[in-house]
Amino acid sequence: MRIRRIDIENFRGIKSASWRLPADRRFFALIGPGDATKTTVLTAIERALHDRAGLSVLDTDFFGATVDEALRIRVAVGDLPDDLLAIDAFGGFLSGIDQNGEWTHDPADESERCIIVELLVEADLDPIWQSYRPPLKGMDDEDPYPIRARHRTKMTAYRIDDRVDAHLRWSRTSSLGKLTVSRDDTRATLTHAGRKAREAAAEAVTDSLKELAQEVQTQVQAIGTTRFGDLRPGLDTSLSNTQGNLALFDGAVPLTNFGLGTRRLTGAATQQLANQGTATLLVDEVEHGLEPHRLVHLLRHLRTSDAFSQVFVTTHSPTALMHLEPEDLVMVRSSGGLTDLKPLDEPAELRPLLKACPEAFLARRVVINEGKTEYGVVLEHLEEWDADTESDAVPSAALGVVAVEGNGGTGSANRAAQFLNLGYDVVLFVDSDDENANNLADQVAADGASVIRWEGCHSIETAVCAELTEAGLTAFIEAAIEVADDPESALTVYANALVANGAPDSSAGAETLDVSTWAATGLDLHQARDIVGKTAKGKKNVRGWFKRVDKGRRLGRFILDSTDLEGGEVESKIGALRGAIYAPAEAAKKTVVSEQTTASLEEPAGTEGQAGDQAAGPPDEDSATQEP
Repeated sequence: MRIRRIDIENFRGIKSASWRLPADRRFFALIGPGDATKTTVLTAIERALHDRAGLSVLDTDFFGATVDEALRIRVAVGDLPDDLLAIDAFGGFLSGIDQNGEWTHDPADESERCIIVELLVEADLDPIWQSYRPPLKGMDDEDPYPIRARHRTKMTAYRIDDRVDAHLRWSRTSSLGKLTVSRDDTRATLTHAGRKAREAAAEAVTDSLKELAQEVQTQVQAIGTTRFGDLRPGLDTSLSNTQGNLALFDGAVPLTNFGLGTRRLTGAATQQLANQGTATLLVDEVEHGLEPHRLVHLLRHLRTSDAFSQVFVTTHSPTALMHLEPEDLVMVRSSGGLTDLKPLDEPAELRPLLKACPEAFLARRVVINEGKTEYGVVLEHLEEWDADTESDAVPSAALGVVAVEGNGGTGSANRAAQFLNLGYDVVLFVDSDDENANNLADQVAADGASVIRWEGCHSIETAVCAELTEAGLTAFIEAAIEVADDPESALTVYANALVANGAPDSSAGAETLDVSTWAATGLDLHQARDIVGKTAKGKKNVRGWFKRVDKGRRLGRFILDSTDLEGGEVESKIGALRGAIYAPAEAAKKTVVSEQTTASLEEPAGTEGQAGDQAAGPPDEDSATQEP
């Protein structure tokens, strides 16, 4: 079977949602920030295809905990088994669904036959499963046809979550129990084993159950869990359910004693064996309890194996996203109870972006930075701002904010455009010394991103130095030496670099690393600022002083602590950056904090027009360097 469409009304955090699934896809990874209702979507599928007669429903299962409007979940299921297509089952109650997920009252030549399962719960909290058929124009709705548990069993969705232990023991409803039902002498086997287990579990378990445990062991190891020594049935005295005391053991140890990741994988394996490719698997937080290598193996298995008809997972793991493809992903967003599920269907364009910054796909708001320097500066400021207990500000993490490293001016602006097109809130923090990058940033700002740039033609290094006193410039140099790879060698290397850019040396009666001694040689403060800023920025073949994330953080701390920067442009732009990052969602769009236009580009005095972190050249970290 294949789920083709899911409509949800008034269920938990979802007031309304409609998701149309392509017929040729079988793996879906739901991504999005917390409270985006990803788990609720999985729960809705599970409840609509619940394969038992009873279901506990509470007032709190209704949207806003208000029972005035019915809770309704509709799931269109196609690719149906023949016994459900029979006239005495659903043959007379089939609907149609086309490639776009539009359903019709009757199947048509261009549509697929489907059953639309509707779970309806009203104020009496009594769940009703019935068929739904879109009404024909001019005709009254027809009476729904009840969908019994025995029918839903043939299109069940199984969920792997923290309660997976139920599937590691034999009971009427567990996957092990269903596996046993398919064997001969089922009831006698369970009854005999259950009674004898109280006396001598090891001797009482039948050969058929031992063989079944070995099959589970083989399947478990195939999907990437730990290698068991001897998986077999046994008596788990920690279980209170009298119908479920017979459980899987590895030697003398019950599987319920193993870690959560192992138990979840084992539960998935038993369900895979029990359903042989006919059921839907639901896995909430697929990474939960798994080391990265086991997570990667499991995802590869779930994406490529035909063990399940469909697989739906949710994830908050960048590791998971790095090993998935854009076409696997469904972005989930929720606003005011309206949930939107959007497939990421441009794999060629998005694949490099997904591999470069997977964590950004899990955010609400993405802060894209020019390069490593700006990324480090922003990280240092976020840590400071999040710790601000004097205001009522919510921490950036609670707002779903993720900062990522960019790829130079044009590369970062292009990256911002991509995330903006996907529907993310975007903040772009870039330099203003690259005409091409400025053109792209202007377009990104026009499209709705918040763009923070320096006035004039500046990199972050030159913008900071342009406001420092002589003492401040000396402290700036000292901060750079402090985080150099070899601070002792940096004393000489940085002094030589400054001299190469016009700073005086001892022959002129100055101490090169002490800017307060430069004035006596005829250099004014404006020239000193230009020399230090230009040297700190570096060139393509000479790495700048702060071109690494940890060094960028040191520059961020310098900006936070420097009294020279109070009341100037740097403080103003950093304040605007803070405002854009922490803005309410509805106010985040079109926060353009720059008067920069490409027509006004001018090189600061003494510069050579070198654009910082440009995408046209190799990244700074891959360039030749003279830094110790």
